[in-house]
Amino acid sequence: MLYWSPKQPSFTTETPVSDAEALPIAARGANLVFAAPPSPAYAIPVLAAVLGRGQDTRSNPLLVLVPESALAPWAEAAASAAQSVGKVAAQGPTAARAAHHLVGRRVDCLVTTVAVADELLRRSGLPVAEFSAVAVAWPELEAHDDRFVAVFADLPKDTQRIVITADPERIAPFVERYAWRAATGGPLGPEPVERVGRIRVASIGWDHRTRALGVLADALDLDHVTVWCADPRAAAAVSAGLASHGVAAGSGEFTIYYDLPTPEILAQTNPARSVLLMPPGTEHYVSRLVVKRDPITLGGAAGDAERAIAADRRTIRSRIEAGPDRAAFATVAPLFDQFPATDIVIALQSLWTGAKAANPAPSGPSMIRPMPGARASMPKVWAGVGNKEGVTVGEWMGLLSIDLGIPRDKLGRIDIKDSFTLIEFGGEDTAAEAAEKLAGRTFKGRRLTARVDRGAKPPRRVP
Repeated sequence: MLYWSPKQPSFTTETPVSDAEALPIAARGANLVFAAPPSPAYAIPVLAAVLGRGQDTRSNPLLVLVPESALAPWAEAAASAAQSVGKVAAQGPTAARAAHHLVGRRVDCLVTTVAVADELLRRSGLPVAEFSAVAVAWPELEAHDDRFVAVFADLPKDTQRIVITADPERIAPFVERYAWRAATGGPLGPEPVERVGRIRVASIGWDHRTRALGVLADALDLDHVTVWCADPRAAAAVSAGLASHGVAAGSGEFTIYYDLPTPEILAQTNPARSVLLMPPGTEHYVSRLVVKRDPITLGGAAGDAERAIAADRRTIRSRIEAGPDRAAFATVAPLFDQFPATDIVIALQSLWTGAKAANPAPSGPSMIRPMPGARASMPKVWAGVGNKEGVTVGEWMGLLSIDLGIPRDKLGRIDIKDSFTLIEFGGEDTAAEAAEKLAGRTFKGRRLTARVDRGAKPPRRVP
């Protein structure tokens, strides 16, 4: 593992951090909860231990279920683990590709998402009884455990279950339901530790961490930097990415955490001279490490475009999850007889993008501009999700306008605070209706508390 030492800052290597008993448990086929910071690199030894049990694992492969946003890095980690024991791992981003690997028995380990697994089950293309083990990564990011019912319902009781988590306490019901009698191990200890008071963080997609290192070094005007990684094999890519920006890796007084560290490791560094890379889904873990986060925005047209594309994906996903629009389907349905579905989707996306460019949305990192002619004081709704959960204005807009059906012309300023958000509405009735619809919904992994804000003390958030 690449790590930073306060006595001698440099790249060094050591055995990846893991509990002394975790790997033998995984190797002998017992159920295991592996508690580690949210980075796929920590799980490489565990996956290697599972894959190394048998000689012919293509007939009984390992199934790894991961969040969609982190499919690529988890596939890379699984490939690294498989290579270390002479096996083959691959990702199944679609049902067709996953079925291709399984039917042809081409891989010893398949990495895919719960959605793809569900689709394969509907097609009778997921050989549940044949898997040697099923590993679930970061189930705490799922709003409901029920998403896993279909996969685990027909799984034989003696099939090994590995649960990889950054929040063991939060997933206790999941473990009780799907991985009974599982031992717990890993680099995250059970005892709470004191949080760092303040540190800088950079939000970046999982697939773009290496590229972000050079951009971050430019933004901080660094010539030398120490990079902390949980996997020694990342050293070459990290060094090359920094070298293209004229930055030397391994001898700087400033530390960039490429992978999120354990609390004990973070306590050894100087928070004023450190930055945490914070990919999607890691916000809750970072809030357990740090009291106050100081965000660093990675500027540039490429970064802006990437954030805009990610916001579009979230909006489209929210619209799909809200259910079919019958009027829209009636308009589009005749086209399916004339053109491939992918061509229709791309055309609609192009039209939507062009319409947005012609009528740009209000700008601002944490708020929406008030409606024209709005009075000085508009009714507000207090909602118990804020910066700690990594919520964005775009996500609030998707929830309010798409899921709740509130017209955008009735929405005013959205002001995101550290632990809550204040949302302005065009009238008292609209605010009261929104508060009623928001209360009790699951958003950003948390059950929402919401009320019309009248200046009183905010209610306690539902855990």
